[in-house]
Amino acid sequence: MSEKRFTGEDEFKVDSKGRVSIPARFRTVLEAQDPEFIPGKTSRMYAVFGGHLKDHVECYSAETMSEVVEMILRLPQAAARTKVMRRSYITQSTEFAIDETGRIVLPAHLRAKIGVEPGESVMFAGIGKTFEIWRPDAYEAMVAEQEAALLDDEEDFDPEALLDELRMADQARGGAV
Repeated sequence: MSEKRFTGEDEFKVDSKGRVSIPARFRTVLEAQDPEFIPGKTSRMYAVFGGHLKDHVECYSAETMSEVVEMILRLPQAAARTKVMRRSYITQSTEFAIDETGRIVLPAHLRAKIGVEPGESVMFAGIGKTFEIWRPDAYEAMVAEQEAALLDDEEDFDPEALLDELRMADQARGGAV
């Protein structure tokens, strides 16, 4: 598995045909994590748009989507939770080929999910193994809401303290620091 991750935020405009550029650093990750990618050709990505996502879609590399699907297929197939997982991540997803200019066409149903029209912008937000596509104001509102909730719970919350906790937990399991 490639160690490249999706990081950062970028805002791009959706053109009149629904096309939008994928951030270059995200395309690099998508290419590295697409076993079928050949330099000079298109790479693939997947967008999950199930009802569990509000106001945005979550995007996966071919490699990560394959991992998710394989995990779901190993679950007891008759279980209600498995059926929801299949629908949320397999049925309610779509594959994209990124064109030679680094763009995808966001279909109307995904633009509606995000709440964006042609001519408006979308926000790409890297979150490690995946990235999200949001309407910029919805993304900013979500970030502000999460930060406010943390501050309500812990007035002096410091994300670095959480990193320290994760490092200690990793060390206790015998992992690298």
